Amino acid sequence: MMTGAWLSTAAGGAWPWLAHAAALHDTLAVIDSSLTGGLAFADYVAHMKLPVFEPGDDMGVLWYSTLAPRLSQTPASLIGLTRASDYFVLKEFATRVTHMVEHRYEQGAGPIAHVAFALTPRLVR
Repeated sequence: MMTGAWLSTAAGGAWPWLAHAAALHDTLAVIDSSLTGGLAFADYVAHMKLPVFEPGDDMGVLWYSTLAPRLSQTPASLIGLTRASDYFVLKEFATRVTHMVEHRYEQGAGPIAHVAFALTPRLVR
């Protein structure tokens, strides 16, 4: 299992925003299973019966082909674990196009940096 303390912390302890977003009915997960902890995180969201998407080689393709059409139908949260570069692209699309609010935790540096995140719909007041 993932660095066990990391997953339990991510799921509810230090990052309540991640657990809250994962518990919402309309939540999609984007997880790079090649990252340390990716498979365990995928198991966590599968247990919650959330749709899980692998970013592959191009986050833009995933956004335009899958995520954007789904988010245009129903506002939803996005949670996940990706490389920092993939997260940058996803965050730009999600916060500009769908007006989501960003919550994240970065770990590592350089090409091995990864980000655990929750992008949630902005509440209209």
